[in-house]
Amino acid sequence: MDGLIKNIDVLLNNFSNKTRLMIITLIINNGPMTVTQLSKVIKTSRSNLYQIIKGMLRDNVLIQDRVETNKNYVEKYYNINEKLFSSVRSSDIINAISNMNDERLRDFMVSFLTTASAVISMIAGQVAMADTDDMKRYHEEIKNRFITMSFSSISKEMASRYYDIHRKFMEDVDSDEDQNYDHLLYVISFPVTPYSMFLNRRNHH
Repeated sequence: MDGLIKNIDVLLNNFSNKTRLMIITLIINNGPMTVTQLSKVIKTSRSNLYQIIKGMLRDNVLIQDRVETNKNYVEKYYNINEKLFSSVRSSDIINAISNMNDERLRDFMVSFLTTASAVISMIAGQVAMADTDDMKRYHEEIKNRFITMSFSSISKEMASRYYDIHRKFMEDVDSDEDQNYDHLLYVISFPVTPYSMFLNRRNHH
């Protein structure tokens, strides 16, 4: 299998599992983390987390960053494998997603949306506990447009126009190697299903 295709497949397999994607997201946001730290956020047992991380190490998605000993207690810190992630561009991922079969696409979408919801809930918790200095920084970042919060219903035509803008933006992100990554960007555009129809569909099944 071609190296790039193999790397795309490995990443998508991990992205399609909500626990693995959550681990990846937390480490990207916080830097190297231990199983103990991850278990405080991810609702699963430590033994299960160890097994999952063992698989991610085998996939070469994670690497062991360092080992620290504190009072005879050993903690291993895990980080993402930058070489693997940097070998795949966002356009490669988008193309691969568009060619997924129904089952794999469903798993990927559920994993992504579940992880996004969990991460946004964590950010909401941070804001809820913000002190005066934190709020001052939030005001500054909003004023300077470094924090963006928006929600809109748009037509397919407008969604297509936005996709073109976003694709160009992500190409710039892929080629940006010298910046400090201190902001999290989540973008979700999704076809609207009337809530009543969703309820009827659930009741029907």
